[in-house]
Amino acid sequence: MQTTARIPDDFGYGEEQALLRREARKLLESSCKTEDVRRWMETPAGFDEGLWARAAEAGWLGLVVPAAYGGSEMSMTSLAVLMEEMGRVLSPLPFVGTLFATLVLREAAGEAEKARWLPRIAEGKVRGAVGLEERRGGYHFGHVEATARREGERILLSGEKELVVDAPSAELLLVTATEPEGPSLFALPAASPGVTVSPDKLVDATRRSGAVRFENVAVSDADRIGEKGAAVSILGRVMPRIWTALAAEMVGGADRLLGMTTEYAKIRQQFGRPIGAFQAVKFPLVDLLAKIELSRSLVYRAAAAIDHAPAQAEKLARMAKAHASDTYAFAAAKSVQLHGGIGFTWECDVQLYFKRAQWSRAAFGDAAHHRKRIAEMVIDG
Repeated sequence: MQTTARIPDDFGYGEEQALLRREARKLLESSCKTEDVRRWMETPAGFDEGLWARAAEAGWLGLVVPAAYGGSEMSMTSLAVLMEEMGRVLSPLPFVGTLFATLVLREAAGEAEKARWLPRIAEGKVRGAVGLEERRGGYHFGHVEATARREGERILLSGEKELVVDAPSAELLLVTATEPEGPSLFALPAASPGVTVSPDKLVDATRRSGAVRFENVAVSDADRIGEKGAAVSILGRVMPRIWTALAAEMVGGADRLLGMTTEYAKIRQQFGRPIGAFQAVKFPLVDLLAKIELSRSLVYRAAAAIDHAPAQAEKLARMAKAHASDTYAFAAAKSVQLHGGIGFTWECDVQLYFKRAQWSRAAFGDAAHHRKRIAEMVIDG
């Protein structure tokens, strides 16, 4: 008898995830302190190679890589746990771009491409990035003006992708380009002749992205990920994981802001009392706590849907991304406000989270974009 896949009633995490959280927090709090992040911000790379190596040793880079290619192939729930911990410390590692590339390869690449790239990704020897957004495309990854033109046995790629997350440090680029059958995905080494990566200057200096330009870059049919014209279908299956992962990272950042601001409210004195004694401070913190808990629930329900009920994954992942975007923005604004004048200064760590919140809410679709799509899904049934 055929049954409909459903999300488990208990969609939280178990002992495996609890262990992952403990170990991730231990490593990140000892090796990714705020003073470290501030120092790395001033470097061209923006992160520490030693921390990247430790992340590989801990198995984080192979967390979604199939076991056949050297990974641990853990659940989406485990990935959400790890992303939440990374968000707590403003991790500058180029993890999101590599994760995105890994998921695309795992979803649609042929065996040869998987064997070529996935083991090296799991070992931390290759970093990846995926270029989707174009100047006039916005968040709609089906809008592709980059072209893939056949010339004999070669395919020549030409076009430009904007705001490609983690592109400046990537060795592997996955880009969309249009063939007669529609948009396709191609894998190419970042060092390929004709490829130029120009780093962006972001409001969030703890994160890197870049514009990727490619002019008559030669690839072959073997470098195509999936079938001709299948990019939109492939990305439609992968994007819920990216939205959920980023939402989890935002929950971690918002939770850290809540902790920082609560501690500050206990020690900051005004009129002879801690400012935390006043309702004007207490109530926003309670509101923030409620928003964080709801966002966290949406994240882990979306993760459970990805693992157990894929038909529900897109809607729930969009809900998680939209709500977490608003929660992180609210947390950042209230934290700056409740810290008073010091909250606006460079020395205060709150402003770093404020800037990360601005980047995160816009990345891979802002809240308005996702709510519009959810409304279309609900209305259309």
